[in-house]
Amino acid sequence: MRDLKHLIYFEDLLQEANNELVRKGKEDGNLCLGYTCYFMPEVLLDLPGCFAVRLRAPKCTSPDMASYYMSGRTCHYGRSLLERALEGGFNFIDAQLSTETCTVTCRFQEHLGYMDGVINNATFKTEFTDVPFKKNENSIDHYRKQLKIHVLDFLNREFGVDTSDEAILKAIEVNNEVNDIAQRDPRRAQDKRA
Repeated sequence: MRDLKHLIYFEDLLQEANNELVRKGKEDGNLCLGYTCYFMPEVLLDLPGCFAVRLRAPKCTSPDMASYYMSGRTCHYGRSLLERALEGGFNFIDAQLSTETCTVTCRFQEHLGYMDGVINNATFKTEFTDVPFKKNENSIDHYRKQLKIHVLDFLNREFGVDTSDEAILKAIEVNNEVNDIAQRDPRRAQDKRA
């Protein structure tokens, strides 16, 4: 029961895309990098001076405006994202990094790039990464090159982000630490203290 307040806090964060943690990150001067697919390695978007936000459209019940621009036959997720963008709900993101994996989220990102003023943020940019769907040496090499060109080089060129090996290793270290904390069983930690 004592952990309920923490669960409620995290549940509340999910009610808004531009939540308290996102606003704090922006206030601290960090770049907010949006993405939609797990094929985008979030750790590369959490380099020093940046933080990743997987875009969602909580409370979107009807993507009427988005359906004007995208077919009603496309999935609700992509249309809901565009609906939220058209409402001004993603003006906090500085860049949207997408993967060529899901056609609907690609169309969403194309609309962000082609339609002036959808994202009301002077620094806003978009970038696509091609992701192979086969697992072999050529595919892995291609994916590595794509991430270098369309994530690391893009962030360095457009925003001056430090994408050195040291910065990447630090981001991986922090990511691993957070994952370790999230996976810990608090009951086992209490047993060890006893």
